[in-house]
Amino acid sequence: MSQRSAIILIMSSLSLVVIMVLAIYLLNLNEQPGELVTHIYATPRATQAGKPMLQQLALITDQAYGSGDQYVPNSWGAQKERIVRTANGDLFMTYISAGEGLTDREWHLMHKAPRSADWQEIRTGNAGVEPINIVLGKNDSIHLFAWPGTQGKLQHIYSSDNGKTFISEWLPGNWQTGQEQGYSSVGVNDNGDMAFIQTGEDKPGVFNWTYYNSQANLWTFHTNKLDLRYTYAFLFPGYNGDLSIVATRDVQRHILGLPQASQGNPWIFNEIKYFHFDDVTAKNPLPSQLVIKTVQPKDTSDTSDRDVLYVTDSYVDTANRLHILYLNEYDGPHQAILENGKLVKDVAMHGVNFGQKMRIIQDTQGHFYIIAMGEQGNTINIYPGAANDTDGTRLGPEIKLDISRFPGCTDYDFCHSPTFTIPRAGNELSDTIDGVYGNFNKEVYFRINLRGGTNTAPPTTKITSPHIALLPYIDDKQHLR
Repeated sequence: MSQRSAIILIMSSLSLVVIMVLAIYLLNLNEQPGELVTHIYATPRATQAGKPMLQQLALITDQAYGSGDQYVPNSWGAQKERIVRTANGDLFMTYISAGEGLTDREWHLMHKAPRSADWQEIRTGNAGVEPINIVLGKNDSIHLFAWPGTQGKLQHIYSSDNGKTFISEWLPGNWQTGQEQGYSSVGVNDNGDMAFIQTGEDKPGVFNWTYYNSQANLWTFHTNKLDLRYTYAFLFPGYNGDLSIVATRDVQRHILGLPQASQGNPWIFNEIKYFHFDDVTAKNPLPSQLVIKTVQPKDTSDTSDRDVLYVTDSYVDTANRLHILYLNEYDGPHQAILENGKLVKDVAMHGVNFGQKMRIIQDTQGHFYIIAMGEQGNTINIYPGAANDTDGTRLGPEIKLDISRFPGCTDYDFCHSPTFTIPRAGNELSDTIDGVYGNFNKEVYFRINLRGGTNTAPPTTKITSPHIALLPYIDDKQHLR
């Protein structure tokens, strides 16, 4: 290379560096210290699937509430968030025990330190009727939500010091009273903004919900009347002042003009709907609604035919597409995908041999995995996306992980699905997931490396995003020691 050519090459390289530095400066010119920036989404590219490996399996407790046919058991609710992992690797999970009775179950918060094999109970409280929710908020804060005594008062219990101390507060709102169970759900984004929901009677239905702005440290309560009850909701706070909800219609048969059971369970699940609030800061935000699927019972006179459609999981991927996993009683497991609020796919997942307990997740490369409890409860079955998959609908061969030492089970309400560290609960995407599954009175912990290998300090991926402003409220707080 001549001296002239070398000088030209060096000058060109320096010019490129100057352009890049200038571009970065201009992009950040208006950003103030501490501000969050625009959320960046990336459509997954086809990648080689990992080879999932079970790394840990342990019994946490055999004292969870789940005996006989007594409701509401610990494993009830596919929408419940049950485990979180902090950036330091500390694990926190919750379960409920019998407590003092139906409206006074006891919740237990368990902790596992990063280099410990043991789970330690660090706090308990009155749960109300149903299992409580746990999520991670801003700066790894831990958040629990409960209905003590089932009195229509929502308790928010949180810790900002890795579970050493907790603060309790009552979140204001026109919550359902009369010992209503709650049917509660919570979702969080990676800013730490949170949405919590309670659903009510069959007709009219209702969403009672409160939204938390992490930047302003503010909660705002809202109520929306619906034609009918939609519940078992999955919540997704967005990054433009928006909120998405996926829920299953759950009403008594006679409300739909179907014969009512003379005894036993009178409810039927046969429709899935998507709700979207464009602006949670509006004075009276109203949701747009989109029916994802409706299926009429084949034999309307069969009053025992109840679980016609059932959402098992929902997930927002790295391209901002919303995935809805559901079981069609007559056609097996399905995956619906929404993009920009529109249904773009509804694919039968016949490769999943038992879809009653299935979830969906991505690893740090964006590769998709369907994770399900095996039909006999002796395996966790994982279905990695094929090499050409970019949305979790093209699956590779089934991988079975042996959990027979602490088997799971498949009852809808007494055996909860593998439930693990996910973005909806405040965790970053990772190649390693920590999770729990339920078997009547047992809660079992597992760790799975989705990519394979022996690494137990998983890489994670996180993207920053903008904040949303809401109106303040003032409430007394009680410190718990």
